[in-house]
Amino acid sequence: MHSAADEKILDKKINIIGIVGKNGKSTIEQIIHHCYLALGNDNKVESPTEFLKKLSTESYEKPAKDVIMEVSICAIKGKKASYIDFDSLIFTNSGKKNTNLDELWTMKRPFIALPRGKTAIINIDDEHAADFCDVTIGKTITYALNQAADVNARNIKLAFNKIEFDLYCKGSFACRIEIPYFGIYNIYNTLAAITYFVSKGYETAKLAQLFPNLPQLPGRFDSFTTKAGVRVVVDYARNSDAIDAVLKSLAAVCRGNIITVIGADANTNATQRATIGKKALAYSKQVIFTTDNPRTEDPQGIIYDIIKGNVRRNYRICLDREKAIESALKMAKSRDVIIIFGKGHEKIQAIGGKTRFFCDKKTALYLVQKFEI
Repeated sequence: MHSAADEKILDKKINIIGIVGKNGKSTIEQIIHHCYLALGNDNKVESPTEFLKKLSTESYEKPAKDVIMEVSICAIKGKKASYIDFDSLIFTNSGKKNTNLDELWTMKRPFIALPRGKTAIINIDDEHAADFCDVTIGKTITYALNQAADVNARNIKLAFNKIEFDLYCKGSFACRIEIPYFGIYNIYNTLAAITYFVSKGYETAKLAQLFPNLPQLPGRFDSFTTKAGVRVVVDYARNSDAIDAVLKSLAAVCRGNIITVIGADANTNATQRATIGKKALAYSKQVIFTTDNPRTEDPQGIIYDIIKGNVRRNYRICLDREKAIESALKMAKSRDVIIIFGKGHEKIQAIGGKTRFFCDKKTALYLVQKFEI
């Protein structure tokens, strides 16, 4: 029986992989999990809280060989992650620099200061990467798109339903990679996973065979095309950096107009809401601002925070989320893309202290059928 409160947990029988950063953690976690399963390795995806609970309540005589966990800022702030003896830590990104993110980085910095014998896998395109590299005593292995790193992606080809790129390791061509995902941000996520496996000595050619069969990530650029030739996309992105990354990638491949349906969660601060509005308006021909999960907050007040300070007027407001999606579908034409942000895989909407069933994709499919769009 182990107690996280009494001592740092050390278990050399388990290879523990932690993923820390603002965006991409869940995707990287799922890619590594998929690859391990395809390779025939026993592994589990757990949170620090789940892992510590099991260690303190079970004998854990037959744990998974590899445990992959997304390490949130809450786990770092609450000291839960500090009880876990990570073998590898993957640093994804810190997001755009501002006071709040600097505070988060200050919190993460001592956490990622791995001792000798451990491995830090770092996205060196990030503005805080050099700081992490400097503070880490253990082995450092890097990945990037925009500068030389241990692992790089070059000759990138983007499409709605897949990404292809040449993988380079230590400056030399390794193999061509194909993944069934969308967006530059997913190249970073894939590179993070590949870099981890490279650090463990896996052959890149063998890994390349696994990536075309990656599973669809729930609520992540989940799309379908109507008979009118309109692509409808549901995506979980809800902070300004993630929304910016999706819309920027979408603008690069969309041959028509981008129509965005978006709101902001009740937990999002007013400054972040205004930035979300600015990003949506900048990339879209038309934006429909609607409710996300306002909970007990005034939905109209959330919309006010989103549009406050923005000078663009290419938007309309529709607080009813279903009607907002309907409005987008009715204005879209062939080759246009409708992207519905914020809820992704979620199946409920929290309004006024109550919850109701609501699925963006099912709602969109229902409306397409109803109005024969």
